[in-house]
Amino acid sequence: MLFLMFLQVVYSAPNIPPKPSSKNYVYDYAGLINPNDSAQIEKIGNAIESASGAQVVVVTVNDIGEYPIEDYALQLFRNWGIGQKDKNNGVLLLVDKKRLLEGKSGKVRIEVGYGLEGAIPDSVAGSILDDYVLPSWDKKNYSEGILNGYKAISAKVAKEYNININEFNTDNYAVKTTETNSNLKNIIATIILLIILLSIFGGGRKGRFWWTGGGGFGGFGGGGGFGGFGGSGGGFGGGSAGGGGASR
Repeated sequence: MLFLMFLQVVYSAPNIPPKPSSKNYVYDYAGLINPNDSAQIEKIGNAIESASGAQVVVVTVNDIGEYPIEDYALQLFRNWGIGQKDKNNGVLLLVDKKRLLEGKSGKVRIEVGYGLEGAIPDSVAGSILDDYVLPSWDKKNYSEGILNGYKAISAKVAKEYNININEFNTDNYAVKTTETNSNLKNIIATIILLIILLSIFGGGRKGRFWWTGGGGFGGFGGGGGFGGFGGSGGGFGGGSAGGGGASR
């Protein structure tokens, strides 16, 4: 019985592409990106890494099976070691062709390395997908959507490192997050006010409303899922991620 359970675990493991022996910024295993767009991505990726050391990589696969794209992306990111080991400044744009063509959720994922989670928080990653990737995909322009998403990601990385990218105008790929940030600030202010009121009118029962570490709202960059990956070599720098990003 235990042996059968072990076999089930083994055969249900995701089919992650092996770590490349040489470094590129496009790995189009599913054949979704046209040559011109692929060449643009390579130029932009090279410009970013040359100026900052950050690595922004696109990977398309034919089918990730029933595996959650969040876990698949995290394992691929760590297995390949995208970004520099001492900075964890990598970003992965992953596309599942099968789910894309079937119109299913979990078809695309932006996975952000620990070191760039401040530049590309979950809300920004989601906005990039909503504003730059999905509109083109709705028109069946899959290569265009991937290129636009890559440019939007690259614009955020360039802004973080205060660098200019000659290959395109980063100002055209600003992510609109003002409303989201404003709403978040209002929510936080409301929670703080509620805590203060509860502390005042809580009847002096010490500890009743204390917030302890490790509570339910952790997880931004928390090492979940898969450990033991991220070795250097193959052109990538050994960077890692902890699950930050967004999926659609």
